[in-house]
Amino acid sequence: MDLKEIKKKKLRQKLAYLQTELEETKAIYKDSLEKFNTDFRNYLLNGGIDPEVHSDINITKDPYDEIKTDIEEDTLKSVYRKVAGKTHPDKGGNKSDFAIANEANRNKDYGKLLEMADELGIKVPMDDKMMVEMDKQCSAVITSIENMKMTYAWMWVHTSGDSRENLKKFILQQLAVE
Repeated sequence: MDLKEIKKKKLRQKLAYLQTELEETKAIYKDSLEKFNTDFRNYLLNGGIDPEVHSDINITKDPYDEIKTDIEEDTLKSVYRKVAGKTHPDKGGNKSDFAIANEANRNKDYGKLLEMADELGIKVPMDDKMMVEMDKQCSAVITSIENMKMTYAWMWVHTSGDSRENLKKFILQQLAVE
């Protein structure tokens, strides 16, 4: 295996690892968000804050479902079409897999589409452009993970002791409740 092939393999594995890291972070974030909303709901309601107006505080839709990526639309569509062609129920595919592919496409989850392509035995050419696109996706996934870990919900659940009481005061100040 030459150096270029090794780099391609390494980048695919890096993206696969980051996709798994993102899945884990999303699961922890959703649990954190539930706990945060439970713990702060009374403060929001008693403080006259309408959770519907402050949707950034009491979140019902996950803002991190969509990955903010710079991948070219054509690249994403190209892989999506290949996966959709193999998973579409009208073409003998699995309805569940097709739904997952649609969601991945809608959320610009290029890594998930590549993962599905691999599982389905679909060849995705790994030229220099594709390497650049995969690198962009790696950066976007890392940013998404970092952003989840910077939310009040994440900090609230991952803080303990006196620090937690100080964080509570800070959050309530930011919400203009206290």
